[in-house]
Formats: sequence, structure tokens, C-alpha cells
Amino acid sequence: MWKKLKILFILILLLVLIAGGFALGVYLRLFDTQALNEQYGLHELPVVGEYFVPPAGEQHNAAETASSPPASAGTPASAAAAPKKAPENVKITKEEIEKQQKEREAAEKKRVTKLARLYNDMKAADAAKVMESLDIDLCIAILQRMDEGNAAKVMAAFEPERAAQITQIIYEGVPQRTRNARNAAAAQVPGIEQGEEAAPQQ
Repeated sequence: MWKKLKILFILILLLVLIAGGFALGVYLRLFDTQALNEQYGLHELPVVGEYFVPPAGEQHNAAETASSPPASAGTPASAAAAPKKAPENVKITKEEIEKQQKEREAAEKKRVTKLARLYNDMKAADAAKVMESLDIDLCIAILQRMDEGNAAKVMAAFEPERAAQITQIIYEGVPQRTRNARNAAAAQVPGIEQGEEAAPQQ
């Protein structure tokens, strides 16, 4: 019995010495309590934790959690936590516009070339019958990519007025819609707005 009490007394004395030595080391700043706190989470211990301050990162997270309102049941937590980003203004450079335009033109040429191969394989009369109802600029683009012999047969199968119109446009080298736009611009008299009448000549 006496031996047990003696062992118990020695253990208590050792614990007191260890606790006192640790307290003395903290007082004399022999131990870096902040590093120990971050490494071992001493602030989370039940009794001792009251003497340690939580690390700054955890304090910040706790403050954000307390200040942020609870997410509604319909919205996901990630969507509620993520801040809304302002839409960025998209700026397109001149080079990018030119690049996109060249890509569109290349794709259009590819489609027209494919159509020209299809019309090459058709009979001239059938091809002319279909091309009669096409837009004249598209019709010319297809004819210019067809074999000359097949294109000549298709032109011969066209109505005379249609063939003459196509010949004129190919000769001038200006598409019909471009020429129409130029004619419309030239028809407007400069200096006189719509709704105003020209001053009478004296």
C-alpha cells in the first residue's frame, strides 16, 4: 500500500514538474507557443485551449462563416459561397476580325466548289433549270468553278435574258448585290435629306 502511494506521489510530482517547466519555458519564451499551437492545435483542447488564441486563418474563416447568411435550400452551397464576377468587356482586335472574315470566305469557297462539282455531274438542261431560280451571284460563283465546257452548256440552256445578265456581271467583275448598293447610293442627292424639297430655281 505504501509503495503504491509512493509511486502515485512520484507521478504527481513529475506531472507538476513538467507542467511547471512548460509554464516557465512559456514565461521565459523558451518555447514558441504560436508554432506549437498551430502544429498541435492546442487551442482546441478543453481546459488548456482557453489560454491559446486560434491562428489568424481560422479566425478569418470563423468570422466569414458567422457573417455570411445561410444559403437557401434551393441554391447550392458552392453557388452561394462564390462571389459574383462582373462580366468582362470582350474586345476584338482588327486582326481577329480579318481572320474570321478570311475563314468565312474560305468556307464559302469550299461550299461553292462542292456545288460546282455536283452541277458538273448533272445534265446541262437539268442544271440550268435549277440554277434559273438561284440568286444570280451564287449562280455566277458556281458557273465560274465549273468546267468551262459544262458551264457553256448550262449558259446555252438558260433563258437569253438570264444568260445576257450573267455575261454582263462576269464581264464587269462586280456582283449584282454590290452594284445595286452602289446604284442606290448614287441615286441619293447629296445635301437634300428625305422629306425636304429642293429650293426653286430663280
